[in-house]
Amino acid sequence: MGRWHLWRALALASLLFTSTATANGRDDYLVRLLRDSPAFRVRAQAALSLGQLEPTGRSLEALERAVRDKHPAVRVSAISSLRRLESKESLPVVERAIRDANKSVRRAAVEAAAALSAVGERERGPGRTEYLVSVGTPGAKAERVSRQMLFDARIYLSEQLLTLRGIELAPDDLTPADAKREVVQRRLSGYHLESSIVTLEPTGGGVRAVVSIIVLSYPGRDMRGMLRGAATASGRYSEHSAEQAVHGAFISALRRLPSLLESTKSKGSL
Repeated sequence: MGRWHLWRALALASLLFTSTATANGRDDYLVRLLRDSPAFRVRAQAALSLGQLEPTGRSLEALERAVRDKHPAVRVSAISSLRRLESKESLPVVERAIRDANKSVRRAAVEAAAALSAVGERERGPGRTEYLVSVGTPGAKAERVSRQMLFDARIYLSEQLLTLRGIELAPDDLTPADAKREVVQRRLSGYHLESSIVTLEPTGGGVRAVVSIIVLSYPGRDMRGMLRGAATASGRYSEHSAEQAVHGAFISALRRLPSLLESTKSKGSL
């Protein structure tokens, strides 16, 4: 498929998502794109777009089939949409993807399987919940950072937060109004974390990463503090060593988070 045809298919998928066409019409078109398009980017976009619509038996079946797509980007997109649609019936399909040959697919499947297993429940750390924490997708100032690395970093950051006492992760689809109501009614302190991979580069005999985490109130976005962490992974620069360095830097930054949350919770979240 040429660039013009690829762009046109992506544009049509976007237009269908926002148009006044019937839901069945949107579903049918996106399902066909997901099934038949020779371009993996189009299939991936179709999978993501189906995750934005009300689920139907046909769309869920198409997404489950796409979990076995030949391209990992499409498999990740399909898994992400099944998670977003809270399709608990799709849990066996997602769990099989945990054994996928691609690391990004495996990680998306692990995250989605945990979320689908806990539909109706919240992801919480140990102890009594004191903090409702929203996690944004990391940004990057470092040139070597890929979009997939940022996706993986958000999952890793969320996983590390769940090891800390008193933290409950805010669902991605929680509206500001609902978040405000929940924080007030449950007497919690709300926080939003915006992170960035500042540096990721070879240095000496290893790979060094520096990350920053801005801690904001939630659902308001008032500044509460900033954390910074750094780590070096040994060995030549590779995808694996870069990931190790980024993970170590996030662990380093999060060491001060409990004390920061404790010292600022009296300021309120709104």
